[in-house]
Amino acid sequence: MAHEKDPPRQSEREKSDETQRDSDSASEHQADLNRDAERVEADEAKLQSRSDSDASRDLGRADVGRSGAKRQAEGDERLRVERQTSDEAIKGERLRTDAATEKGRSHHQASARSSAELLSQEQKSHQKTRATLTTREEFLAIVSHDLRNPLNNISLAAQSLLEEPKDIKELAASISRSAGEMLRLIEDLLDIERIAAGKLTLHIEQHDVSEIIKQSVEQLQGAAVSKGITLETELQDVSGYVVCDRSRVMQVLSNLIGNAIKFTPAKGKICVSCQRAGPDGEKAQISISDTGEGIAPEKIKTIFERFSQLHNQDRRGIGLGLYIAKMMIEEHPGRIWVESKLGEGSTFHFTLPLCSRAMREAKPQ
Repeated sequence: MAHEKDPPRQSEREKSDETQRDSDSASEHQADLNRDAERVEADEAKLQSRSDSDASRDLGRADVGRSGAKRQAEGDERLRVERQTSDEAIKGERLRTDAATEKGRSHHQASARSSAELLSQEQKSHQKTRATLTTREEFLAIVSHDLRNPLNNISLAAQSLLEEPKDIKELAASISRSAGEMLRLIEDLLDIERIAAGKLTLHIEQHDVSEIIKQSVEQLQGAAVSKGITLETELQDVSGYVVCDRSRVMQVLSNLIGNAIKFTPAKGKICVSCQRAGPDGEKAQISISDTGEGIAPEKIKTIFERFSQLHNQDRRGIGLGLYIAKMMIEEHPGRIWVESKLGEGSTFHFTLPLCSRAMREAKPQ
């Protein structure tokens, strides 16, 4: 579903924050000016007092003779001490004033930074919320589309049955297929919830990998034949048991083979093969190759993400299958990836741990 993006608009809160910051800056600047004026006034008063003292001293010197020299020297010393004390007081006051000014400025700057960070976080949160809502709307639109189609098929088939058609078997098959599509979609949604909640559980046992592949192919052989596609297996190079949840692995194979059938044209070919992999051949690598249209390179990067569809124009499926397959294979643990070239087809690979001979012999009979 496409959504037009609204042009960015400054919110009322952003305007209010900017106005408050400007007001705070103006107040801080005025406070600095006031403190500087008070400092200059205090310095001028001290200088005037010193000048008056000097004038008084000069006048006293003119009135005294030699007999007052000692007394004058003592007065000079007292004056020197007073000046030194006054200078130190002025210096200390300046230091305290400068420290207070710097502290106030630092506090103001920190407050401004904090406000800017809070605003940035709020904007990011708003953008994330909008993106989440957009994804949710798209998801609901796709789900409603995928549920509506099989429901329409069931409704039409049921209506035809009421009219006593000649081919009841064909209509019953249509109802069964549509119900199966709805059931698979619901199961996918439930699996997504289990994965998100960390409640996806696997029932791990030892299973013959060849039998799992053969059974999965047999279940989808009819769908391939109906499209004129050849679906075959190549299993002669591997035999052994894998440690896995059989039903989950078959679910993954069903999804991968089903996608191959969906995107392979008539007279195309799909091959499911298996071979040993890993440094010591301790893994089974299962591959599903097709001669379909291939996948664009930019799609390969996101193909295993939620709601990612193989082709934009394709509306079949809500883009959960490959994401679920990835989560299930990695839980075993294993790895899943794809190789593809446009116009030549695609090959999906995944690995599962092979059961060692010791494990096989220790299996209860």
